[in-house]
Formats: sequence, structure tokens, C-alpha cells
Amino acid sequence: MLYLNMGKDIDLNLLSNNHLDIKAFQNRFKTEEDCLQFIYQSKWPGGFTCPRCANKQAYVIRSRRIPLYECRNCRHQASLITDTVMEGSRTSLRKWFLAFYLVSRINQGTNAVKLSSFLQITYKTAWSMLRKIRHAISHIDNNQPLTGIVKGGTTFYSPFSNSSSTLDLYLEQKPVFAAVSLNRNDVPLQVKIKTITPAYISNNSFLPSVRLHFIEEHVSSDNEDINIETKRFRFPRIASLRKYIRDARTWINQTFNGIGSKYLQLYLDEFCFRLNLQLRNVPIFQHLIHVCTRTSITKLLA
Repeated sequence: MLYLNMGKDIDLNLLSNNHLDIKAFQNRFKTEEDCLQFIYQSKWPGGFTCPRCANKQAYVIRSRRIPLYECRNCRHQASLITDTVMEGSRTSLRKWFLAFYLVSRINQGTNAVKLSSFLQITYKTAWSMLRKIRHAISHIDNNQPLTGIVKGGTTFYSPFSNSSSTLDLYLEQKPVFAAVSLNRNDVPLQVKIKTITPAYISNNSFLPSVRLHFIEEHVSSDNEDINIETKRFRFPRIASLRKYIRDARTWINQTFNGIGSKYLQLYLDEFCFRLNLQLRNVPIFQHLIHVCTRTSITKLLA
């Protein structure tokens, strides 16, 4: 059981295998003030910086639930949750932090039904929170191109099968590009799985331009060692990449009972976000908060 001062105990037995120990999480974020301090350190690691004039000094207005920082130079007022995924939310910071914790679980994540139950909030609120977190993750992923030796190819996501051997493309199967950055020892460093839009498919085959589009969008411009196969559902022989694709497909199907094409990319980016941090041995929970406190969700969803 994990107690976060939310009115009653919350059963979080499913978190026992998380990279962050439950007791450590509980002790670190007991109060709203603990969360505020963590957000401050993540948002302004060098101290307050006015988003309008970059001045470093501010008055603190504590009459609200979330303190306001008023710049001593231009008088601009900024909240700690301005330009974060939490902007405009009435949900407590402790519940937001628990949502970050649940999303950060390796190979698990969470869905809106479970989050609603854990946090004692409505399904609509839970869905909105997860949507904002996933948009922040996707934004970061799109700004981190593949580097080094890049290999990959095409496959598909299917909500009803984990097999990728068929060459027939059905309506329920969504074609995707999957690619990996490797070092000189063929050790995976970063993975991307990106959906392929219908504009690049003709007569059940991929147009030649699909490879160029993927490279322009998701591979560093100074890369020269690129091997991406465009024949349908075939890869260079990369065992690890095949495993990651199977894992992503299994995770989405088991956690969300399949995903339609409208939101599929957000879930693929979420899977790759955790995987890539795991490959780099970076603490997922802390990095997720860093991403969510430095991403203006209102601008992304505008």
C-alpha cells in the first residue's frame, strides 16, 4: 500500500518492480510542498528566470494554491506550472506526480481506467492528464533524431496479432517505420517507431519517397551510415529491433486492448521514451518530470 495523503490508501502493488522504490517515492513526495520544490528545481535549476525578460529576481505571491512569481523588473507573473503539462489543471500536484510515476514504469505504463481508480478522479480527467503527458513525450521524441549507425525498416502494428510474417496489409494493420541507432559494437542506443501515413502508400506498397521522408524527419542530418529497408515488412537482421517491435505491440495490446490509428503514434512514442532512457540507464521518473515541467502543453495542443 502507498499512502500519499489523498484521503485514503491507494493500492499500488503493481508498482513493486518499478525502477524507483515505492518507499523512496512515498518519502520524497509526501506533500504538495515537496512537489512544488521539485518542480521549481526542474523548471528553474539556476533559480527563477522571468520568461518575458530573463530577469533573475522575483517577488513570491503565496495567496494561491500554486505560488506566483512576479518579476521585479517587468512585473510579469509566472506560476510554477505555467508552460508545463499541469498548466490550468485543478488536480493536486501529488496526483500529477503519481501519474508521472505510473507512466514511468518500465514495460507497463498505465491507462486512463487504472489511473482514474488509483487517483480517485474521473475517467475524463485521467484521460486528459495522460494525453498531455504523452504529447509532451512525443514532442521530445520528435526533437531527438537518430544518430550514429542507423538501421531499420517497415513493419506494422496490429491490434489482433503479434505476428509480422504476413505480407498482406489489412485495414486493422497500421504500417510503421522502425529504426535503431547503433554504436560500432552494434549496441542499441536509441529506437524510433513511427507510423506511415496513407500518403506514402499506393496499391498496398510503399512509395520510394517514404524512406526519404523518414530520414529527413527522424535521422540526424550529418549521418552517413544509414541502412533502412523499404520493402514491406522486412528488416536488416537486427534481433534487438525485432524484439522491441514485438514488445511495443504486446504492451499496447495488453495495456490498452489495442489502439486506433488516431492516437497510435503517441503510444509508440511513449514506449520508445521509456525504452531509450532504459538503454541509456537514465532514471525514467525524474526525466519524465523534467520533460513535463519544460513543455508548454497549451502551445502543443493549440
